[in-house]
Amino acid sequence: MLELRKRINRIKIKLGYRFGLSKAIGMPKMITLDPTNHCNLKCPLCPTGLGDTSVAYGLFKLDKFKNVIDVFSKWAQTVQLYSWGEPLLNKSFVEMIRYASQKPHKIRSVTSVNLNAITDEQIEGLLNSNLDALHLSIDGTTQEVYEKYRIGGNLETVFNNLKKLIAEKNVSKSNTKVIWDFIVMKQNEHQVEEAKKMAKDFGIPIKIDCVRTNLKDDYLNPVDKMIDKYSEWLPNNSQYNSYDMETKTRKKSLDFCKKPWQEVMVNWNGDVFPCSCIHTEEKDRMGNIFEEEFEDIWNGEKYVAARKELLDQSNDLETICHTCKKNGYYTI
Repeated sequence: MLELRKRINRIKIKLGYRFGLSKAIGMPKMITLDPTNHCNLKCPLCPTGLGDTSVAYGLFKLDKFKNVIDVFSKWAQTVQLYSWGEPLLNKSFVEMIRYASQKPHKIRSVTSVNLNAITDEQIEGLLNSNLDALHLSIDGTTQEVYEKYRIGGNLETVFNNLKKLIAEKNVSKSNTKVIWDFIVMKQNEHQVEEAKKMAKDFGIPIKIDCVRTNLKDDYLNPVDKMIDKYSEWLPNNSQYNSYDMETKTRKKSLDFCKKPWQEVMVNWNGDVFPCSCIHTEEKDRMGNIFEEEFEDIWNGEKYVAARKELLDQSNDLETICHTCKKNGYYTI
């Protein structure tokens, strides 16, 4: 019955944006819940790493988290348990995964960690929590290169923890898929092939991603300005560069964003946002799920305005979706 309801919901989502409905008839099929926006690293293209003061920092409380999962479990297929911080810093993180991914909710769960601060207990817990996918952010094969972006990180610690993780996965016969995420930038592009070889030796797949100019400013400003400002990070090899350096444009860009019909992001403090791409500043929130019923937020004034903006419909209220669309969306 639950799967049928979710299948019907997917159909409603498609009908909503295909027929240009600014009031959604479906509910989000993907949710992002940020366990915390604190982080133990200081990555220079991330607002958290830069100590951005435009947001409040905190931890998602377990009881609040469970309440939110209860709200979305009727429709959600996937929960993404990471956004602007390091999830492992929340001591309730493993229990959060268990609650979302096991009966009666059985929502597919995905997370991403930097693996610098993880205990043996957390390793065992993650691999026995029904977590579907565990992404590991490792952007270098030597400490000298790795720390250029993952400032404060220790690659030896990361690889030791990875060995423990793989050993526990083999012992527990866990079905959790472990993936090495390697973001390519000018500083590490010469190590891509070595990273692929190392991932093969570890027995895990590797996902090669292209760096964005800046995780916050990228959607707030015209792309040509961002390329000029952050060119020191953009790879020389065009294969790994998301931008055309001659025309100063994105190689790929969305023609239409479906996210305000498909997904939702909930910050640790209950603030609701239309996607996990944007930084969680209070001025851009759609509402607060701790203070309002989600259905009232989902088809409230701001969400309706956001969908109208994407549909090119007449609209008097500008939301963050207006800014993102104006600047060509963030990337693909």
